[in-house]
Amino acid sequence: MTVTIADVRQANGMWFSSKNQSLFNDLEYRVLHAKDGNPYLVRLTGMFSDMFDGQLKHVYKINHLEHDLHVGLLVDRDFNTLDEVKEWLKNTP
Repeated sequence: MTVTIADVRQANGMWFSSKNQSLFNDLEYRVLHAKDGNPYLVRLTGMFSDMFDGQLKHVYKINHLEHDLHVGLLVDRDFNTLDEVKEWLKNTP
């Protein structure tokens, strides 16, 4: 079964609200599938390089999706490009 971003939005209620999106500086959401077919939430988000210089950097973050499609744990890595995300997903066991 292919999971879509609409499926994930429906399962998570306010997680995708404009307030939450603004809080986390999220710009874009998509669902991509790993080699084994498991879906992941991929977010393009803005984060500050440090607390002092205020430079906003755009990175991709990946969240696991639970069996009920609720947004789960965050992968402990930032990705600079969508190609890096796809490569990680291709090599995910």
